[in-house]
Amino acid sequence: MTHRYMPVFAFTLLLVGLSAGIIGLLGDNGDLFEVGVFIVITAVPLNMIRALQQSQRATADQLANADHNGYFRALDHVARGLLDVPRKPTPGHREHRAEPVAGNVIELRPNHVRSLERKAQ
Repeated sequence: MTHRYMPVFAFTLLLVGLSAGIIGLLGDNGDLFEVGVFIVITAVPLNMIRALQQSQRATADQLANADHNGYFRALDHVARGLLDVPRKPTPGHREHRAEPVAGNVIELRPNHVRSLERKAQ
């Protein structure tokens, strides 16, 4: 039941705070200005909650329209062949070396300057 009255309460609280702050500022009344600022600071989160609730509320027409658009998008994807299984990639061609490396090792950064090979003693 409170969600029905919250938009009116939040907007009224914001208007009262703004008018109290402006009257306090123009009338050189520091206390009234501070009260107005406090009321505005209190009303801002309520207005944010109200705007968030209003933006997330979807009507039946909006839901039906979204469902209809999704159905036609799916049909379009089927017609274009976008839902088919992709083909396997073709294998590339590896450059063969004149000097094969031992075993199945693939050097990521080949060392062009070869040091003397060590042998176990």
